[in-house]
This record gives sequence, structure tokens and C-alpha cells, in this order.
Amino acid sequence: MIDWLYSLPETLILAAGALAMVGAILALPSLVHRLPYLVTSNENNDFVLRMQATLFTMTSLVLAFTLVEAESNFRKVDSLLAAEASQINRLDRLLNRYGDDSVAGLRVHLLTYAKAIVDDEWPAMLRGEASDKVRLAFASLSRGILEIEPRSARQTTIYAEILGSFDSIAESRDARLNAVTLALPERYWQVILFAVLMVLFITSTMGRSAFRAYVLSAQMAVLGAFIGFVFIMDQPFKGQTALDSDSLRRTIVLMENRHH
Repeated sequence: MIDWLYSLPETLILAAGALAMVGAILALPSLVHRLPYLVTSNENNDFVLRMQATLFTMTSLVLAFTLVEAESNFRKVDSLLAAEASQINRLDRLLNRYGDDSVAGLRVHLLTYAKAIVDDEWPAMLRGEASDKVRLAFASLSRGILEIEPRSARQTTIYAEILGSFDSIAESRDARLNAVTLALPERYWQVILFAVLMVLFITSTMGRSAFRAYVLSAQMAVLGAFIGFVFIMDQPFKGQTALDSDSLRRTIVLMENRHH
């Protein structure tokens, strides 16, 4: 994948996809018609029209299916981030409800952990790295939680919930780090490229006219914009619509308000 494209405005990516396809369908016929055995005729045009319609439909269906899959992945990662923020907030509430001054320091460790995710791990995560600062904050929190000694039935019940919530936070962090690499397989893009090249080639063998050039340019522009849209949605953490740490930031605000 050409990741640098995600630094461009998404409107420009869509326009570039459409214009690239339009340019290709306008330029290729003059080259294809020079190939031997590709003489146009009415009979050949009828056959090419049927083949082109079939290939275009198949390619469009694959792109539509893939867009649904990419958007589903986007929503899953969004839900995962919201769940992690909710679990951190829940653990802070449980520590607050525990009712023992000995665990007050753990809430500070938890707040430090949440802030380290936003400030340190999030930028590192986008580079494919984990954060030592988050790891150390998590280790301090883990040690503190394991050292808690409930003194009443109420504290024992809350402590069991604290352990469950803490485990969920650990699992959510692992899932978030793994989700950074979530993307459509490279083999998929190779297949799409091959399919698009075949559509362009078959379309280029048609007899040329100004009217046909306009119509085919519009058709290819739609296909190019569709490919650009799939590219935009492919990686949830890249581009203008990339998922961010806003849910965690809101949780940090709630935790800080709870401390006061």
C-alpha cells in the first residue's frame, strides 16, 4: 500500500482515482487499436459490449463487498476503542467505590496510565510501536491491584469486579495494538488492479466516437472514485477520517472530575 497517500485530503484521493481512470480510458484506445487482430467492427463491438458490461459489473460488486467489509472493520475498531475507554472509566469508579484510602493511589496510577496512552502510546502505536511509558504505568497499576487485601464482604465483591475490569483493560490494549495493522490483504489490491486493467483493456477495444468516449469516461470515473473510497476506508487509523483518542480523552476528563 502507498501509505503516503493518506496524508492527502480525501477529496483529492477520490478525484485522483476518478481522473486516473478517465485519463486511462481516453489514452489507451489509441494504443490498443494498434495491436494486431484487434480490428473493430460492428460484430466485434457487440461482443466487447457484453464482455465489458460483465467485467465492469463483477469488479463493481467486488468493490462494493469490500467496502462493506472495510467499513465493518472501521466500526469494530471504533467500538473497541470506546470499550477500552469505558473499561478504564469503570475501573476508576470501582476503585472509588472500594472505600479504602489504601487504594486511592491506584486511581492516580490509572489516570497516569490513561494519559500515557493518549500522549505517548498513540503516536508510537501509529508507527507500529508500543510505549514503554504505558507498560511501566500498567505494571505499577497491576502490582497495586494485586496487593489489595479486602477486609469485608463488600470489599471482596468489589475487588472481584476490579480484577475482572483490570483483565478487560489488558485485553483491550492488546486488541487496540493489533488493530493498528488492520487492512485489506495486499493480494486483494493486486486482484483489483488486474480486474481494472482488464476492464480498461476490453473497453479500449471498442470502436471510438465522441459520444462513447464521454459515456465511458463517466463510467470509469465512477469506478475510480469507488476504488479511492475503498482505499480511504481500508485502514482505520490513517487519513482524515482516522479514528483518534477522543473517547479516552473524554474518559480522562471524567476521571479528573471524579478526583476533585
